[in-house]
This record gives sequence, C-alpha cells and structure tokens, in this order.
Amino acid sequence: MTAGAVGLVESLGFAVRELPLPARLDGTAFALVRAEHRAERLEQPAAPVPTLTLAAGRDPDAARWRLAARAAELRLGRADGYGYGYGVGVGAGADIADAVRDAVCDAVERRDPPATASRLTGWTGAVPSPLHPELDAELTCYAFDSASRVPLVGAVLRQDAPPREIRALGCAPTARAALARALDGILTRAAADLWTEPAASPAVRGDIGLDEVEAVPEKEFGSRVHAAVRTVHDSDSDSGAVVQCRLVSGPGGAAEPPGPWAPPGIIARRTAPADLSLACDPERVRISRTFHENSKIRAAHRTLPPVDVDRLHPDTRRALARPYRDYGRTRTEHPLPKAAGRDLLPLDEAVRRRRSAAPMSRAPLALADLARVLDLSAGITGVAQAPDGVRLPLRATPTAGGLCSGDLFVLAHRVEDLNPGVHYFHPGRRVLQCVNSGRDVEGAAAYTGYPDRVAGAAAVVLHVAAFRRNQWKYGERGYRMALLECGHLAQSVVTAAAALGLVAHPVVGFVDDHFDRLVGVNGTDDAVVHLTLLGGAVS
Repeated sequence: MTAGAVGLVESLGFAVRELPLPARLDGTAFALVRAEHRAERLEQPAAPVPTLTLAAGRDPDAARWRLAARAAELRLGRADGYGYGYGVGVGAGADIADAVRDAVCDAVERRDPPATASRLTGWTGAVPSPLHPELDAELTCYAFDSASRVPLVGAVLRQDAPPREIRALGCAPTARAALARALDGILTRAAADLWTEPAASPAVRGDIGLDEVEAVPEKEFGSRVHAAVRTVHDSDSDSGAVVQCRLVSGPGGAAEPPGPWAPPGIIARRTAPADLSLACDPERVRISRTFHENSKIRAAHRTLPPVDVDRLHPDTRRALARPYRDYGRTRTEHPLPKAAGRDLLPLDEAVRRRRSAAPMSRAPLALADLARVLDLSAGITGVAQAPDGVRLPLRATPTAGGLCSGDLFVLAHRVEDLNPGVHYFHPGRRVLQCVNSGRDVEGAAAYTGYPDRVAGAAAVVLHVAAFRRNQWKYGERGYRMALLECGHLAQSVVTAAAALGLVAHPVVGFVDDHFDRLVGVNGTDDAVVHLTLLGGAVS
C-alpha cells in the first residue's frame, strides 16, 4: 500500500495527479481525481479528466496532505450531520497530532476574520512568495486579532485589469506558518482560477512584522481555539490520520452566508487541462530528459567556455568565415540564377496563405524559385569585418555564434535545368553541388511516413545539422542550438516558399539512417534532422 498522503487518498477511493500551475506562479499543484484516472493515458487527443478539488503550495508534501483532507471531506459528505462550512474543518496528517492541528486551522480559516487588521510587513525574506516578480498583481498580507487567540493571517492578491482578486486565510501556531498557509491558499485558488470581484479591504490600524505576532506553543494551540475534534481515521497504518473539527464558540452550521474570505471548499467537477491525461513512459524519454538537464547553463559556475572571437588566432577566424561544406569543383555544379525572378507576396499575405497540406501541382519547379528560397533561408546577406581584416559572413537566418550549424541539401525531382539527385547548396559561391546523382524523390518516398505526398513533390529540402561546427564551443548545449537553428531555417524555407506562391510541407517522419546515407553523412557528427517538401501550388 502506498504510504503517506497519497496512500491516504487512495484508501479513500481517489487518486492524486500533479497539475500544471498557471504561468508566473511558483509551487506545486495537485488534483484530486477519481481512482480510474490514477494512471496517465496515452491516447491523443486526450480526453478531459474531471478534477474534484485542488491543493497547491510551495511545499509539495504539505499540499498533498491538504488534498488528502479534501478527499476525506468529500468522502464523508454530510451523511452524519456533522456538516462542513462555517467553523467546521477536516484535517489530515502523518499522525493524530498533525491531523488535529490541520483540522483546527481549517476550521478557523472557514470563519470570517475580524474587520480590523494590521498590515504585515517585512515577511518576504522569511516566507517565499508564490508569485513570479513579473506577475502583474499586488499581494498584500494582514495579521488579524483572532477571537481564538491564535495567529491568523490573510493574503489578498489583486489585479487591476480586469479588476479582480483572490483572498485566503491562514491559521497556525506561528505567524510564519500561518502566512505560508495563506499564500498556499492563494496559489490553490489561482490554480483553480477562482478570481472574484474586489471586496472591501480590512480596516488597517498600523503595520506589524512577523516576529511581532505572538506565537502559540504547540501544546496550547488546540486548547486556545476551543474546538471539538474526533478521529475519523487513525494513523496506526502508514496511510496517516484524518480528524474532524468543530469550533465550540461562535456560530456554527453550514447555513451561515459565506463572506469574501470564505474558502471555496470542494471544487467539484472542474476539468483539468487536456495535457493532464497525456502520458509518456519516463524510460522512453530518459535520455532526452538527461540531455536537457546536462545542457543547462548554471548560475553557480560557468558552463560555457568564454570564447572571444576577436582574440582567436587569424587562422581560426578564417575557418569560421567558411561555415559551410564544399564538395569541390570536380562534381557537377549548377550555378543559381542571379535574377530575382517574380515578385514576392507581402509577408502578412504569405503567412495567411501558407498551408502545409495544400495540393501540389505536377509542373516542374523553376530553378529561379528554388534559388530564391535557398537565398532567403541559408544565403549570405552581408559580411562583418574582424579587426585583422577577416570577413565573416552574415546569413539570412539566425545562427548561434555565427557558426551556421545548419546546411541545406536539395533532393531534386522536377526542377527546371537541374538534374535529379542530391545537391548541396553552397552559400559562399551560390551554386548547387551534386553529391549523389543516383537518387530521386520517388525512391526516397518509401522511407517516409507520407510516401504518396513525398513522391508528388518537385523537390525536397534536406536539413542537415553539423553538430561539431558549434559543439566545439558550446558543448552539450550546442546540440540544442543546432536543433533550434534547424527550426529557424525550416521556417525561413516555408515563409520564402509561401511568398513565392509555392507549397512547402515540413516532414519529420522519415527513416534517419536512409536519408543520412542519401546525403553522405554519418548520422552522428552530421545528420539529417528535418525535411521540407516543395512544389508548385494548384491554381
């Protein structure tokens, strides 16, 4: 049996799933779901997962225990007449003491606080805020004089456009712990998107620091609150304990009208984000996750070598000035037309017209159009001069460190004035160098996931990543950069083709080893990482 809060939730007939938090909120959120939704599902598109309630916080373990308390509350319902509402709470914990404290805090937090409070100041260094610094919202915290004579803290998160707010109360033996509970309440309500219209702020009689709020010894906490508690589930097993609590003094029952500080209780039948039900076996993606972790730049120490291009040896700079391949002049070369050809569509019109699955005509592709696509994606558009006179090429598409780790090859099928086969686009000399004359698109189509579509293309642009070209400088992160650069190039190819009225269809479903052999790279130091089909549009 699973131990801890998750085990308790499962013993109650539910399950726990981690939930993505909204952007610019820090912490962890968990959703309570039915037992049948415990396992992630692999189908796409994902079916929505009904979420019964949520709990979030900076401390994942504390958030899971709060979720376990809500699961117990949902399971107990109102059948025993105990009721859940004003001054009534449920707590869960690893043992009875923890569960009693949590239940008492939950009961206090369900009562309206006093109308006056002190503004809490100087707390940010003691209790982590769940808000990203760039979140456009104001967080104000208050310390109330609780009728129960225990620390009671309120937090209000407000936004101006549109005007809305989230409120939460926190009760605990110390002001620091009470504030942490209140901020976790803010995080939970934000995760559930439970914003409300702004209400009146408490009457502030001054400022107070965390250390100025009187703490309550742990052993006196329950007696000060004057609460009746009963054990629902003992902690003899590993699954923890559940306690119900009702405040003895003050109004009781669930009929009291909720005030602006009232917690939402059970958030029933909400739908989790669609990606909650998508799954991926961790072992299937372990290598990529490990790579991503190993390629991170760390703040604590330098993880990238400091390379100052201006201080490199001139021979090195001259090598950097030729960031492309050259298959020599012994093979067939096709100089690209210098004329600009037909006019390009405006960018906004080209982007709006672009469709990957648009039908392609069987007419040959003009060499001038192919040249224009290559120039506008991988072509040299200018030069930068180093202090010693070495001229460094500038390219049409962004490239990390000017190292140009992406190369373009063209598998020609029906291109005017160009023989079928694989050709390398040499940006320095603006020529297509034939590297494999014995292949055609129709033969390669069988090694893709879209054989009919590929066979109908006039040409296929093969995106080859030259990993060594930037990994000498960037190490593991250079692999990330090579893939990003391929994406830049691919988008430039698509946009340029659309501006010429052509169809460009990106393809990632292909047999890597076949296309690596087709181009003549080893698939390790250099590899085909993407394809783009090109063809004329059907008028």
